[in-house]
Amino acid sequence: MFDEKIPPSRVQHPLEVLTQIENTVAMDQELLLRDAGTPWADLLADFVDTLNELAVRGTEESGFISTYGLDEGHAGGCG
Repeated sequence: MFDEKIPPSRVQHPLEVLTQIENTVAMDQELLLRDAGTPWADLLADFVDTLNELAVRGTEESGFISTYGLDEGHAGGCG
């Protein structure tokens, strides 16, 4: 009875567990967004229009739009 070899239990790697959690959460969020019935294309278009209006208002004082990119010194943190 005790002579039988018992295979060692396989412990799942922590990164595999985190990947499973991430995939489950992503799927849940995708389903919620799809089932919500929110017109995402319309909301995105309204958001972009609003940003454009804010940018145009910003040019009224100085005549130019301030733009910031990832190479301006603060994208990766200071130091």
